[in-house]
Amino acid sequence: MDPKKSPNQVAPNPQTSREAQWYSPNLETLSTQSRNLFEQYSHIPPDKLLTHIHAIREKAWEIFPYPCIGQWRFLDLSISLHPAYPRILSRLKQQPPSPQQPPTTTLLDLGCCFAQDIRKLIHDGAPGANLYGCDLNPEFLDLGYDLFRDRDTCAAHFFAADVFAPNDEMRALEGKIDIIHAASFLHIFGWDDQISICRQMIRLLRPQKGSLVLGRQVGNLTAGEMGENAANKFLDKGHVWRHNNDSFRRMWAEVGAMTGTRWDVRVEVLVMEDEWRKEWRQEGVRRLVFEVERVE
Repeated sequence: MDPKKSPNQVAPNPQTSREAQWYSPNLETLSTQSRNLFEQYSHIPPDKLLTHIHAIREKAWEIFPYPCIGQWRFLDLSISLHPAYPRILSRLKQQPPSPQQPPTTTLLDLGCCFAQDIRKLIHDGAPGANLYGCDLNPEFLDLGYDLFRDRDTCAAHFFAADVFAPNDEMRALEGKIDIIHAASFLHIFGWDDQISICRQMIRLLRPQKGSLVLGRQVGNLTAGEMGENAANKFLDKGHVWRHNNDSFRRMWAEVGAMTGTRWDVRVEVLVMEDEWRKEWRQEGVRRLVFEVERVE
């Protein structure tokens, strides 16, 4: 890795054509939980909702054409689909014995995009002051306020930062986070960069048992470098590492050895059905849903 250039740096990409294979032009419907979030939290009229979301998505596509934006995946509210969500939400709702004490549990959404999962947590009762959202692109964070219409009311803390070159805002959180949510994030990097990210996550987490990393990402039945698919070429991401169950566990064992920590790694490998158009996804593609808890 070139030490002068972070692999997370995003150069301006003129290829924002709507002809990309992962660009779905129309938003036909919303899940019940997404609709409830926008109607009840953001107070957007039902008859204006799809048009509103579509307009924000188009602005985001011009910033950078990530597949999660082109495929409307940000509307999944993926943290709420995680098997650990009820337990995480319960932890976040616990209040300190007195207002003078710090928050009981803190969560950082790393690579949060519009911070849609943080809005879901707030809507479900988590105190916004305990929540942090970080993305490389400050424009996405700003669009999040427009998407959810809560610029003057959202108490969560949002900041732009590069995980490979932490700024003051990220360094200020080191050792203060209990839970890190990292969805659709690690899989856009190679093995060595994923190791670096995991080490940075450990620095951010409280150095104690129970500190937690969870999320979901694209994986593959055959673990290894994937560098020749259409999305990677289009996004200029180079070679990325796709995990299976064994390689994801091996990565965390390696990170643990490097940092003097030990982690309980729980991974579920799921068939992705037809979420992704078959002409640009790779053979053996799967979804990994993971939970990694510090035990030592």
